[in-house]
Amino acid sequence: MQTRPTAILSAAVHLPHDTLSLDDILTAEMVNGASPAVAALGFTGVHAFSGSNPTDMAVAVSRDAIEEAGLSPLDIDAVIDFSVMPQRYVEPAWSMSNELQAELGAKNAFTLGFSGGGSANLHTAIRFASALIATNDDVNTVLLAASDCALPGNRVIGGDAPVTLLGDAASALVLARDGGRARVMDTGLASRGAYHDLLYIPGGGMRHPTRLDLYRLVLDAARKGEVDPLADLSSVVDTLLSRHGLAPDTIDHFVTTAISDADLDAFDDRLGAGRRLVKPDASTRGHLHSSDLVFGLRELMAREDATGSALLASHGHGFSCGATLITLS
Repeated sequence: MQTRPTAILSAAVHLPHDTLSLDDILTAEMVNGASPAVAALGFTGVHAFSGSNPTDMAVAVSRDAIEEAGLSPLDIDAVIDFSVMPQRYVEPAWSMSNELQAELGAKNAFTLGFSGGGSANLHTAIRFASALIATNDDVNTVLLAASDCALPGNRVIGGDAPVTLLGDAASALVLARDGGRARVMDTGLASRGAYHDLLYIPGGGMRHPTRLDLYRLVLDAARKGEVDPLADLSSVVDTLLSRHGLAPDTIDHFVTTAISDADLDAFDDRLGAGRRLVKPDASTRGHLHSSDLVFGLRELMAREDATGSALLASHGHGFSCGATLITLS
């Protein structure tokens, strides 16, 4: 249990300028036979990054977050990368957080990154940042950033039984010891290690280093059907809230990922969010991994009348889920 709340000074998001319509994507990926099922996901298109370095999006959104927090890059004590998708290099010493630190001029910070947790990467980053601030007198402000781009020709996930449509985006949060109207109270996490390869990229790693045809995000639909990811999430949520004498029906606002319309409905049914569920219009964005949660949080923080408790929650398709409890004043 978190012993002291951590302030969220700002939440910023970034969408690349270029867009792709749903028809463009279906034609490019030759999945026209599944077009009705893809359309039923609830997306009409996505934003697509056309540059050469996805870190550029992270730099832009981090600058926005730092400015909104009323700080400078020199005020940042740590930089945490919570991206989900592969980045520019795969090297032992390389992380986007290192490049981001250099581009921002955050020379007083140290860097690290989390991977392998899907959308739960954000919860992991928040939990670690909060612990850093709570236990280290010399860490007062932490920048969390992500930049995610779909692999070429790999926006429809799930093949003939599509589960989601991936868009490109970046997001950033600034967490601090004090200040702000949003405060992190606690975070809960859970993983099913046996499902480590439920959603993964088989090519480009040590097993298939030269198989470019396998360099794509793959969802094992059969194994996904073996688990109830919302049951795991509900357990995490119940445990988290019980530590604070709360229950789902006492939460004022809910934020989750925009995987599909059906997934949002299932989340609503399981947790009983109803009108308390924050639903940013994701129809022209697609699913943005962890950044979905930041889009929702940013919308919530922009509402001057939004007060009380808020729960950020993501089920991770069954391999990793998380929830973060926030209060708004």
